[in-house]
Amino acid sequence: MAKKVGDSLVRTILDRIFQGKLCAGEQLPSIEKMTREYGMSAVSVREAIQKLSLMGLVHIRQGGGTFLDRNIPSIMDILDARKYVEMATCLLAARNTTVEDHALLDRIVTVMEEDFRNRDYVAYTKKDLEFHLAIARMSKNVLLSAFLENIQDLLYYLQQRTHMLKGTIEKAYRFHPQIAEAIRKRDGYAAQVLITEHIEAVKRAWSEYDRARGGGGKEAVARGKRKRESAKAGKEAVGKQAK
Repeated sequence: MAKKVGDSLVRTILDRIFQGKLCAGEQLPSIEKMTREYGMSAVSVREAIQKLSLMGLVHIRQGGGTFLDRNIPSIMDILDARKYVEMATCLLAARNTTVEDHALLDRIVTVMEEDFRNRDYVAYTKKDLEFHLAIARMSKNVLLSAFLENIQDLLYYLQQRTHMLKGTIEKAYRFHPQIAEAIRKRDGYAAQVLITEHIEAVKRAWSEYDRARGGGGKEAVARGKRKRESAKAGKEAVGKQAK
């Protein structure tokens, strides 16, 4: 996955969203202001905004600016959507993959295992995303594949953050060769079970993180929503007093 200048801005905005620092429906600063604030070109800022738009997190009002969507998904929402889409891609990949596809998955898994042994978790995370996108393409279903391709920056961001949670990368590591093996054996049911267990383990890790620290998942997004609703109520109250 080629890294571009605007990717750092995408990550910054995603951090602020999932930490509850940006509220649903809130307007983002202008492109000119972000250009100055982040020291990047207007082209890179627009590129970052476009990526966030493809993820369904922002919408652009012609002549009116860029706004966060009013229905920002929580991390759990994203993981649930990913789980059901990948259950379908794994099932279809088991039916439709070719010998060449099997060889590609084997190569990806081999490199992932090397990165894991070398504790190169940055490289591992990139290959992790490549593994899941490869299976989506091997499903031969263009809509399912396009869904994951369009939100791959969001998936990569969440994988980076997930792998920072204690023990998650070690637990996730064992699933990939098993999923590849199930697809190679054309056992779609086994592949579905494994991808479900894989993502459910990630969900449990985030739930534990939320309980321990009160952030990073549904709670952070909910706090942002409460903040927006509180601010709106405050403005309405001031308006009534002014009358």
